[in-house]
Amino acid sequence: MKSVRRGYHEEDYRLFGEEARAVLSVCADDITYLLNRGYPYKSAITFVGNHYLLAERQRNALMRICVSDEMLKVRKQKQLSELQKDCTVHIDAFNAVVLMETALSGSMLLAGRDGCYRDLSGLAGTYAIIENTDPAIEHIIRKLQEHAVKEAVWWIDAPVSNSGRLKQHIADTAERLCFPIDIQMVRNADTELMNHEYVISGDSIVINECISWYNLYAQLIADLHDPWVFSI
Repeated sequence: MKSVRRGYHEEDYRLFGEEARAVLSVCADDITYLLNRGYPYKSAITFVGNHYLLAERQRNALMRICVSDEMLKVRKQKQLSELQKDCTVHIDAFNAVVLMETALSGSMLLAGRDGCYRDLSGLAGTYAIIENTDPAIEHIIRKLQEHAVKEAVWWIDAPVSNSGRLKQHIADTAERLCFPIDIQMVRNADTELMNHEYVISGDSIVINECISWYNLYAQLIADLHDPWVFSI
């Protein structure tokens, strides 16, 4: 099993330090202004990023942090205030596990302006099991147990490398913790999750389109000791 600091980039201390934070906060306001006037995400990020000479990683962070007022309203309308006892949740497996691997690795997380936490791991179709994979899965499951969830359906993108290994680690951890699960290997988990309620994800596309979603990530991060969170 690899000893890897998921999502870590040595330049993050500089790119997202206090001096950069002031600039990025202005950038986020400018991007939101453009989004509210109909500019596409990519165009708004490119325009502002070029103006402020931002690094690619800073631009990627702003893409995950910013949201238009209209889409923020849509997300809030779909967001559940609580999980009903004995409900079945639908988990965006890679999204959830990678976020928690990143957090447990002590790498930087992003606090979106919609209240969601995201990362900059950028797997791009590749994934490997690391030493924080099982602790990440366990942290998620134990939190669901606190909510008395009846079952968790984990949706995994089958084309991603080592998706089968992740499936086995989820199954083994759930069995050890005596927690009922179902694991679905699909071509595109995002597409499937859009059809469900009680979705656990921080993916913008998913929470824009799903029936309802719950911000479990905020609770998971709150349980950690001094996580590295960048917010503007």
